[in-house]
Order: sequence, then structure tokens, then C-alpha cells
Amino acid sequence: MNSKTEQTFMLKKLLEDRIKQSDGWIPFDHFFNTVMYEPGLGYYSSGSHKIGEGGDFTTAPEISEYFSKSIASQTNRLLKMHEQPSVIEVGAGKGTFAYEYLKELEKKGIDINRYYILEISADLRDRQMELISGLPKSIRDKVTWLESLDMDPVDGILIANEVIDALPFKRFIIKNEQVFELGITLSEGELEEATRKSSKRLTDEIGLISSEIDREFEEGFSSEIRLDFHKWFRAISSLINKGSMIFIDYGYVRSDFYRSDRSKGNMICHYQNQVIEDPLQNMGYQDISASVDFTQLANAAVEEGFFIDLFTSQGMFLLDEESLSVIDGIDSDESRLSEIQKLKQLIMPNYMGDVFKCMILGKGISKDNFEELNQLTHTL
Repeated sequence: MNSKTEQTFMLKKLLEDRIKQSDGWIPFDHFFNTVMYEPGLGYYSSGSHKIGEGGDFTTAPEISEYFSKSIASQTNRLLKMHEQPSVIEVGAGKGTFAYEYLKELEKKGIDINRYYILEISADLRDRQMELISGLPKSIRDKVTWLESLDMDPVDGILIANEVIDALPFKRFIIKNEQVFELGITLSEGELEEATRKSSKRLTDEIGLISSEIDREFEEGFSSEIRLDFHKWFRAISSLINKGSMIFIDYGYVRSDFYRSDRSKGNMICHYQNQVIEDPLQNMGYQDISASVDFTQLANAAVEEGFFIDLFTSQGMFLLDEESLSVIDGIDSDESRLSEIQKLKQLIMPNYMGDVFKCMILGKGISKDNFEELNQLTHTL
């Protein structure tokens, strides 16, 4: 039995035990937490190559250094609001964003106090440390890794690129005009999806969403909801005393998230850069995620005392004239063409440009810092 087979076997055994201890059924978010985050066994605990070429999915920083340079340019104005700003990056992947972002800040002459990386994956943390070690000592000495939220709040900014989509979520389906929750059960020794009548809390939340978007969910409609999102947001936002939080992720405003043509939901699985429909496949070795409900993010932020400084598409946010000059510095026509193709992937509407959104939240600072950009706040 190879290591991959052994890990999947152990995960399945763990799930079987938990299902038997829970009257033969566990909700999907419990399954998700096990296969994604179980210490020593979950996807983010395994040493498999996850991000970039040869991995399971590719994030924007891995596509082009332009992404990190543009974020540095756009957040420059936010950092300058503080005498000694710090930066917190949540879920830093392979460390590519931090590496390029810190280099760009140094190039622009922007001095920061500390650069914190909050990373729960030991495997990814090791990869980040290896990459960051290649930076000049004056830069890398500012980098500190965190494994928990146990720290005093800072003045500065928090950056979370493709973090919320990896948070646990519940799945539901409408049957006979009632809300049922999707989960996992055992059938003849094999794991399979099954439904149970939902809890009052889940039913009430779906009812509120239905009222808010003024639409009754049709028979068979299935989707996702992050019931405990506000709890997570309260915890993560406690890291900022005064400053901004920048969230970049794929997703929709609520009315689009629960559209009738998305009747099968927004969950997606990736294995070796291929889309997989079945979350029960490749357990511990495939990524599982779901789109972000940006209306939910906005509501949580306002309740926690933040204001919405910007909500726009990733394409609009990255279209920074100063950052685009990176192309001018490329001598080779072939290399320049390659970089232009990468930029298109990041900013064009039919690629990542529109599906990915950027939301910037502020607290204790001046408002209206991005008036020149196309605001989509009215759609929330």
C-alpha cells in the first residue's frame, strides 16, 4: 500500500467511525473538515504538491508576478495611513505572493513593521519558509509565521487571497418544499451522499435568503451556505486594530450565488488541475471548495464595525497603470507575449477577471480610498 492509498484508507476509516458514532450520518461540513483539515491526514496536512504546475489548482500569484506587484501598488495608499504598518497574509500558499509583494514594497520604498503569515498547513509553511529565505535579510527578518490567532491586533492591512472559498460549508437541497441537509452515510461499507431533514437553524437561514432575494427555491434546487461564517470573520478581523482587510476570491453577490441556473450549487473539486464532480473521490488528495457569498462577507463586516471601502472585480482592481509597466521591462518578444497571455488570464472577464472579486473593508481609517475604480457595492 503506497502512502496515498494508505492516507485515503485511514481517512475513510476515520469517517466510518465518526458516521457510526453519529447515528449513521454526518453533515457535509463535518466531512469537509475531516478530509481537508484533519491533522496528519487532511488535504492541507499532506505533503502532496497542491498549487501551481503539477498541482491540483493554480492561484493568481502563481500565474504571474503582476498579481502581487499590482496588489502592492493598490495597497500602498492604505499602508501610508499608518506610522508603522504591519501586513497579515492569511493562507499564503507556496509563499509566492509574500515573496513578490515584499520585493515590490522594498522597491517602492515602503517600510513595514512586520509581515505576518497565518498558515495552518505545516507542509505549506515549510515551502513558504524556503522561498522567503531567498529574500535579502533586511526583508526576510520582518516575516513571522503564525499558527493561530493568538496575537495582539495590529495597525495595517490583512490580505486573504482565495481563503474564504476553502472554509467549511453546509450543503442543502429542496425536496417537497422542505429544506434537507446533504451529508455522508455508509451503504454496504462504502461512503455515499445522503440527506436528512435540516435543523431549524439551517431551515431558517435558507428562508431568510429566499426572502432577501425574493425567490422561492424550486424542487431539487441544491446549494451551499457557510452557517458559521460570522464566527470566523469575527475571529480573523480581531487581528486588525485600525486598517484594512483585502479579500480576493471567486464568488458572487447573494442574488447571483443562488440563481436558478446554479441549481446544483457552487461546490468544485480539483485534482491535478482537473475539475472533479465527486467530493468522495481522492479523499485527502483533492481540493474541495465553494464560491464566496460576498453579501454574507459584507454583512458580517458591517456588523463587526467595518465599512466597505471597495467592492469590484479582480480585473478592475488589477488594472493598475504603474504595475502594467512590468511588460515594458521585458526584452524578448516571446517572453512579452507569454506575460501578456498571463495578464489576460488574470484580468479578462471571460477568465478570472469577473468571476473573481475584490472586497476591501476598513476600520478606524478614512473612507473612499478607491473612488477611481468601478464600484459594485450597490449590487450587494
